[in-house]
Amino acid sequence: MEYLGTNSYLAIKPEVTAGVAVIPTIFVPLVSEDVKTVVNYKADDRMKGLDWKSDSLLRGNRMHEGSITVLGDPDTLGHLLNMVMEKGSSTGSAPVGYTHPFTVGASKTYTIDIKKGMYVQRYFGVKVDELDIEFKDNQMECTLNIKAQGQVSIGTLGVALTGAGMTSIVLDDEYDINPTRGLVAGDKILVGGVEVEITVVGVDGVTLTCASTAITASIGDPISLVPQTVSMGTLSDPFYFGNMIVGFGTDIADAIANTADRDDANMVHEMKIVIKNNLLAQNGTNRIDPYQILTRTKEAQIEIKQLFTGPEQRQAWFDRKAQAISIVGRGKFIKSDFTTWELVTFNFPNVKLTDNDNKIEVGEFIIDDQKFEVMYDAVEAEAMSAELVNKSAGTVY
Repeated sequence: MEYLGTNSYLAIKPEVTAGVAVIPTIFVPLVSEDVKTVVNYKADDRMKGLDWKSDSLLRGNRMHEGSITVLGDPDTLGHLLNMVMEKGSSTGSAPVGYTHPFTVGASKTYTIDIKKGMYVQRYFGVKVDELDIEFKDNQMECTLNIKAQGQVSIGTLGVALTGAGMTSIVLDDEYDINPTRGLVAGDKILVGGVEVEITVVGVDGVTLTCASTAITASIGDPISLVPQTVSMGTLSDPFYFGNMIVGFGTDIADAIANTADRDDANMVHEMKIVIKNNLLAQNGTNRIDPYQILTRTKEAQIEIKQLFTGPEQRQAWFDRKAQAISIVGRGKFIKSDFTTWELVTFNFPNVKLTDNDNKIEVGEFIIDDQKFEVMYDAVEAEAMSAELVNKSAGTVY
């Protein structure tokens, strides 16, 4: 049977304990993904009296990584920022919207489910290595490059199930000595060629426990994670490029002031924000998967194209001059009296140009094609911050 990618879904949820899977219950419309498990098998080429390279495979350390692309609507963007920055205390209420501050710091880990055809691939202990925010066809598009501590999707039955009264399902250890890791109580799985669906009530090493069920299945039969019923509720529109305001200034207060009025703001034609955590997925004892994912030195870049209006930006580039940038995006109104917007704000108090190209083409306006490195600012005691106003309570993050 063939399966369209259109029927897939992405579900996410922050973990209470980093690396300990939960059932993702927040469904996010998915644009694309290429997350995969790098099993790192190697041909066993030890000398065995054969005139052929190998008769088996040996294991290397596993990695779980790839990219996920979604649109940046105000509620989803909160989770993306939560995965790459540290969320502070949220304020507000449903009638007026919730305000969520984000600063550079320890981000949350997530469990994510991706439906593939008739089954689900789950990754847990997920952290974001890099978050790219850009605009395509006027819509905010966000790409997360992720790393995960493990995955669970397809298992193999290790002990035959013989009919009525089955309460234990034992998986074999060909993939891992703890093959149930990533499953939790409440998960639904399909067992065997006849695909009997059961609900997991307990997880322990190689064994899943369930209520007494009639199942007949043979050793080697597949065990797969069952897709959930998708429930997305009312989705907000993504942030639109046409509703973004970009303010430049000598300091962040000046930049913010220049976002208050569109006449004072800079007219930007293209923009991209890149936030990097430079993760290290570290393998070691206890498991073949990474046992921890560490955040190294953080960094960020901004790419902007704006009309060339004078030599000031070239001077700033040559002189390594510090500038500040504030980026504000409005969504829809939250309050019924049309006074509170969905809102996202990125503040960068100290940026410096690493590239400022303004090539000339016949019949075209001259454009400053700029790349900024986000620097730490001693006055503000930070490199960047973000704030989000949306309809989601802080407890969902």
